[in-house]
Amino acid sequence: MTAVLIKSLAVLLITATLALNIGAHKPEYAFILCLAGGGAVMLFVLGTVLPQVNALKNAVDNISGTAYFSVALKALGISYLTGFIADTCRDFGQSSLAAKAELAGKCAIFILCVPPALTVLEQALKFSGI
Repeated sequence: MTAVLIKSLAVLLITATLALNIGAHKPEYAFILCLAGGGAVMLFVLGTVLPQVNALKNAVDNISGTAYFSVALKALGISYLTGFIADTCRDFGQSSLAAKAELAGKCAIFILCVPPALTVLEQALKFSGI
């Protein structure tokens, strides 16, 4: 994982340096360069992390309650993706769009969590005798 981190940071540092130099003359190219560099690093990191997540998911599949683990993984993915998009919007001075991206992510996580919450509530009501 250390090699992935070093490579990612190097790509980001080079991207930032190029964007700063290019941005003085052609800001629209700096925007595209930042999106490309950030996207490349995200894909590189995801390619490294996904096999580990799959190994963990396979280990959890043998245990009851895998639906909750699946919801947790989806919520984690939504939060990382939302954070990446919101930070990118902020980098380009679009704080209003960043706030809306964060709101959309929070709503998506809420919607994702409703079915398990209802299941827990039903079980609690069964135990209480209501």
